[in-house]
Amino acid sequence: MLEAPPRSLSVTAERLRRSEIFRDLTDADLVAIAQFCHEETYREGEVVLAEGAAAEMLYIVERGKLALEKKIQIGRHSTPRNATIDYVEPGKIAGFSTLVSPHSYSTSAVCIEPTRVIAVDGPALRAYLEAHPAAGLKVMNVLAALVSNRYRHATDTLTYFLSIVSHELRSPLAAIENYLQTMLGGFTGELNEKQQRMVKRSILRVTDLRALIGDVVDLARMRPEQIQADFEWFDPGEIASESIEDVQLAAAEKGIRIRIEPPPRFEPIVGARRRMRQVFTNLLNNAIKFSPPGRTVTFRAWYEPEALYFEVEDEGPGIPPEDLPHIFEDFFRAENVSETPGAGLGLSIAKKIVDAHHGQILVENLYGEGESGTRFTVVIPRTLQTPEMRRRAWANRTDADDR
Repeated sequence: MLEAPPRSLSVTAERLRRSEIFRDLTDADLVAIAQFCHEETYREGEVVLAEGAAAEMLYIVERGKLALEKKIQIGRHSTPRNATIDYVEPGKIAGFSTLVSPHSYSTSAVCIEPTRVIAVDGPALRAYLEAHPAAGLKVMNVLAALVSNRYRHATDTLTYFLSIVSHELRSPLAAIENYLQTMLGGFTGELNEKQQRMVKRSILRVTDLRALIGDVVDLARMRPEQIQADFEWFDPGEIASESIEDVQLAAAEKGIRIRIEPPPRFEPIVGARRRMRQVFTNLLNNAIKFSPPGRTVTFRAWYEPEALYFEVEDEGPGIPPEDLPHIFEDFFRAENVSETPGAGLGLSIAKKIVDAHHGQILVENLYGEGESGTRFTVVIPRTLQTPEMRRRAWANRTDADDR
């Protein structure tokens, strides 16, 4: 438990007005709020507030600087680490979670230099703002803008960082893969069976690593409007074939047969072609990864009047029932696959893509006589529109309104 730092009661309305959150309040409001504020000082390295703790105080930095840190854990079995996501300088605030439910801090704040803050009693501030709606509206409007800006800053920083890292990693990986493919093709001399097997496995590992890098980058950029901007007419049979080709090497390595059950005829639909291929490849990769050697993975498709259905079915161990509600969460991995390589992003990315198509992705465990497995079902509406179709529809509605 943190020790209470030294306090001073000399908080004035003028000092509060210098803060970003109280700048628009009246003098009367500031005088009233000052009654439940006090000054605190901290040394470099001290923790002002801790992630997950009850949010009982709002802090206004007057002097010094705070680092906002977030606990990052990739999967349930990895070691949590703190990452700095933003900084709080004089006039700025930390601990705005005290104003919003469930009133627990979403980050930690650590002093990176000697710091003086004004500590505002959270429950007292909430009670005052509820009793004075005009002041409450002003504070919440400022708070909404602050949260939006902080979120956008954190997202932009993450995207920029990931784009640089991915570029630096992808180039050497592509070179390694090209060299391996050249060796496998026999252009550097004949390989014996054992050497071919080792080169194939090396290619698979490089492919997995390249896919992992792509998934991490996609996670930061996976916004519905970006996906929908790529909507076009495409042949779902073509991307299904391409996805199956993407996983053939992995399937052959484990002796897994891919059984294909297509509809009598594929008809074009609207969607993000590249992203839908990503969905099917991710689902097939998962099915192959978690199936025992020598089993069968089934990929089927059929049409209903309003939607196109795809299913990927494996003969693996299934998903523990307690894990089923979480499998589409970022970085989540089921308890029974913790030893299998992966970051737990494939399914969460697939769901984000399907959601952007206003579709569904469903999962169920399969149980038979002495057998088990998992079935994923993807439902894509047949009523989606390309950006050009949406523009024409909007123009037609505008013309009709003018008439």
